[in-house]
Amino acid sequence: MRIIDRYITVEFLKVFAICIMGLILIFLLVELTDKIKLYFRYDPGAWAMTRYFLVKIPGYLFFALPLGILLGGMLSLLMMARRSELIAMQANGVDALSIARPVLIIGFAAGIVMFVANESVIPWSNGRSEEIQREIEGKRDTTFFKRNEVWLRSPDSITHIGEFDPANNTMEHVSMVVWNGDYNFLQRLFADKAKWWTDHWIFYGVNRTVRTPDGQYVVETVPSMTAPLKSTPEDFQRGERLAKEMNLTQLGEYINQLEQEGQRPDRYLVDWHEKIAFPFICLIMAALSVPFAIRVSPRAGGIAVGMAFSLVVAFGYYVVHTAFMALGHGGYIPAFTAAWAANVIFGLTATTLLLQAGT
Repeated sequence: MRIIDRYITVEFLKVFAICIMGLILIFLLVELTDKIKLYFRYDPGAWAMTRYFLVKIPGYLFFALPLGILLGGMLSLLMMARRSELIAMQANGVDALSIARPVLIIGFAAGIVMFVANESVIPWSNGRSEEIQREIEGKRDTTFFKRNEVWLRSPDSITHIGEFDPANNTMEHVSMVVWNGDYNFLQRLFADKAKWWTDHWIFYGVNRTVRTPDGQYVVETVPSMTAPLKSTPEDFQRGERLAKEMNLTQLGEYINQLEQEGQRPDRYLVDWHEKIAFPFICLIMAALSVPFAIRVSPRAGGIAVGMAFSLVVAFGYYVVHTAFMALGHGGYIPAFTAAWAANVIFGLTATTLLLQAGT
């Protein structure tokens, strides 16, 4: 590493460390203001609240990292410009791209750290914080509510359930179509009610349409019968999992499971792509921090303007990214586009500004 690269790296890391600590403190204060109501309402004790905030720290770091990169790069370079160090570098043939190189390398490394953390620590942190909050609220066991309009798909059948009651292991208004290995229709069942008995379902008030071997269709009414439904009550009681509590592999498996059940996993596909796209924001923020710091006048309120500009850029990215994610979750645009659109817009902007600063 060249002396100049090492010097820029050290100056950047000094400011970056201060920014990260400040941002984490801000996040803690905001979270404390929001969750203090839990303390007064449930009186959980200081240790329970302390555990809650401790397990939230990895999540704070995850979201503070991109803004810390942007602030660290911009403020450290602005302070160097204020001391005329950037002018001295440029006078000795060091161009803007060479000045940006250490910052970009750190941004790239931070993106890798974000990706690894999002695959390991962050899902645990999000899940564990939710568990502690439920403990504080006295909800140690997950409560399941009635589920309406449940669809199930298997290799040989498709089932629609009007309502499932987990408290009594009963179903209302069940419709089931069964076919054979060659996808030939075998039977269609309509049941007013279904009840789980030990290891199988019993349908009650059944209207049944059966295809006979000679191709005829027979319609009959049956008071009760053993249902050819292989799913158990535990399959219906699976609560909706949050994407933030899963890594890429787990989220992919969950998407496959939803597809096998005949459900549309559009929302989770968007979140799956976002887990890959979002860490690139560190590199983008690093690239955005350099052109402004090089061009702005350090003696005309440059540091204050730099901080304001950093906050505007970060807020702008958040707004654009959130808007595209909402469109993706709603199914209006493809999942890939929703997750990567903000990166493309801000990445192209950063590249253009960086190239212009280097000329």
